[in-house]
Amino acid sequence: MHADRAHRDSAGSRPLPAGASRVFARLIFVAASLTAVVLSTMGVSAPSAHAAGTPEDDGTSQPGVVLIGIAGLEWPDVTAEDMPTLHDMTGSQAAASLTVRTVRSRTCVVDGWLTVSAGSRATDLQDTDADNENDRFCRRPPDPTATEGGGVVVPGWRALQQQQDENSYNAQIGLLGDRIAETGSCATAVGPGAAMALADSTGHVSSYRPLSSGVDRSLLSECPVTVVDLGGLPPPAPAGSEEAEEQEQRESRRQVARGIDRLVADIVAELPADTAVLIAGLADSSATAVPLPDEPNPVPPAGLRAAIAAGPQVGGGEFGAEWLTSSSTHWKGLVQLTDVAPTLLAYAGAQDPSQDFSGRPWTTAGAHPGTSEETITALVGVDRGADIYRTQSGPFFQILGIGHLVIALGALLLLRRRGDGSRPAILRVVQVVALAAAAAPVASYLANLSRWWRQDQPSAVLWASIVAFTLALTVVALAGPWRRRLYGPPGVVAGVTATVLAVDVASGSTLQQSSLLGLSPLVAGRFYGFGNIPFAIFVVASLVAAAALGQWLIDRGHSRRVAAVAVAAVGLVAVVVDGAPQAGADVGGILAAIPGFAVLVMGTLGTRVTVLRIALAGFGATVLFFAFAWLDWLRPPGSRTHFGSFFADVLSGQAMTVILRKAEASIGTLSRWPSYGWIVPIAYLVILWLMRSDVAGVRLTIRGWPLMPYMVWSALLTGAAGFAANDSGIIVPALLLTVGVPLVVTAVAAAQRAAPIPVEDPELVSRSGP
Repeated sequence: MHADRAHRDSAGSRPLPAGASRVFARLIFVAASLTAVVLSTMGVSAPSAHAAGTPEDDGTSQPGVVLIGIAGLEWPDVTAEDMPTLHDMTGSQAAASLTVRTVRSRTCVVDGWLTVSAGSRATDLQDTDADNENDRFCRRPPDPTATEGGGVVVPGWRALQQQQDENSYNAQIGLLGDRIAETGSCATAVGPGAAMALADSTGHVSSYRPLSSGVDRSLLSECPVTVVDLGGLPPPAPAGSEEAEEQEQRESRRQVARGIDRLVADIVAELPADTAVLIAGLADSSATAVPLPDEPNPVPPAGLRAAIAAGPQVGGGEFGAEWLTSSSTHWKGLVQLTDVAPTLLAYAGAQDPSQDFSGRPWTTAGAHPGTSEETITALVGVDRGADIYRTQSGPFFQILGIGHLVIALGALLLLRRRGDGSRPAILRVVQVVALAAAAAPVASYLANLSRWWRQDQPSAVLWASIVAFTLALTVVALAGPWRRRLYGPPGVVAGVTATVLAVDVASGSTLQQSSLLGLSPLVAGRFYGFGNIPFAIFVVASLVAAAALGQWLIDRGHSRRVAAVAVAAVGLVAVVVDGAPQAGADVGGILAAIPGFAVLVMGTLGTRVTVLRIALAGFGATVLFFAFAWLDWLRPPGSRTHFGSFFADVLSGQAMTVILRKAEASIGTLSRWPSYGWIVPIAYLVILWLMRSDVAGVRLTIRGWPLMPYMVWSALLTGAAGFAANDSGIIVPALLLTVGVPLVVTAVAAAQRAAPIPVEDPELVSRSGP
């Protein structure tokens, strides 16, 4: 490869170590052995008959459950004046924010009830008014129709099933009703939305009551599971409305909230003994009016909704003043709408309530403040943070991308200036600005230490924290003794970035929660471990840090073998952190990272990089991937991560569906982010040209950092593999470039500052000493 040729040009006087191929093979064997040891210590357990949320046969009676669905309910609605019942329950019972993301970015009431029915993301018909355009409104759940054999049927059920077949999630509406029937239990639906939730796969509901008939103790005692549709809150006035219209809509919403709260109080008062009550704001919006073509969309933006649980838990004990959570989120105070189905099924007596569902039963994780006001304030803060992510993560991403592109182009132009008195100052500015740009991503995660979402001016605190951490890390990178080596400052920034993210995923991913480059509960793609964007930042930082460490060891007089072992050790730690179910739990990450680190290890050894060796590294990555997946699958279903779920899909024959959905999402990023669709390939070509050309600045940098070409090749390979293996598609290589390019630019600027001759004379540069 050309990177290999560049390495020989810069260090050709050093003979390659004998038996380098055998050493590389031994390193792979050692890395695999260490990985097996690490995996064996992860506490993987065999499936348990009593997984979380699974009823235990201990002679005690099985508690019942009542689910109350209130479309659009959010935590700011729960005030002592308007909703005193829910307000009091929040202080003394389990509470959380509820992410209601389904197929579309905005969840209508029918979407919400169908998602409860399927236990996975489902949606209403896209064109309910047959105008050949997707709806911009939310329709009401249809009133069920009585059948001759008893019970009711949901109108249009077959069409709704066909709608799910057109979506990549392949939701099986009616699955909850079928699973409850399989347990030998029954379920009662009250209201049309509840009928959609409890209908079986044919759309039939055996026990149905209209809400107008009332909800008393007798009705709530008929079946172990009762679902009540209390309608929903009217949506706020569309953005841009007049102040009078907004005030009128707020007052209407408050009046409806008061009425719903009284109904909740009546139901709670009628609860039979040993019965839990779950309250869920299961949609972003209730039914809305059909807007005219020139009217704004009446469906409010996506937001977090309210969830409350009170009464007995399935596994024993009571819900109390604690945070709700589930093993699908691993996030204290956050549950998913898809968690509702397995939670209800657990109360119905199912031994494996998570089977066939993407969610997991609700459980508790630690005490919340214990007062209504403090608990609601904390939850409103989480909602505020999620909303700031929704509105500002895109601009931040664009600032990084465009800013780094400007830095790279500006650096190329400035470095071609002829030597004059201003040259050292210009190079210093390039070095500092590029280093700060590379530090900004990790600063966006460290900003969460300020708890900005709890402040009076959260946006101001967030941006101020990002700037402060960026400046602090830049100063540290340029101030220490490592500054004397051109790979020192970028190595420090990369090392800090990789370390911060590794510690974060090993301790719960709190720094990623709603950070601008982190995990969003509104997007709801991932709630713990490494998302695709943090993975891209982590892996390129790990590669740069490993290349800097390896070069430092060589410069200190250590052999290439020692340096290669150090690089392999960094790679091993990075792969284990990324892939371990208890840490990164990144399904596609290890498939992308291992080939990249293999190239860097080969370069450190001085071994020729070949396609066959890269292919062998890819095969090893696949084997390790399935080892992670199998070990995670051995755990109880309620405790599995993405790895175990994928292995279960392989066994059930659904893996190809998952792969195709991810491939579709990956390719779809090219249309959602068209600018990156052409910038990234052009950037790849420019980088490849620079690595094989005689550009003086690059050659000078390689003389001071001979491992740099292999680092660049490994990063490009990892980015390409990440594009293929992750549903974030083009964003993965884009983020690798966003962090990697500034780190390389700062090394090039440092090499130019140290050069005693003008950069315009590559012949002199090639003849000069190191």
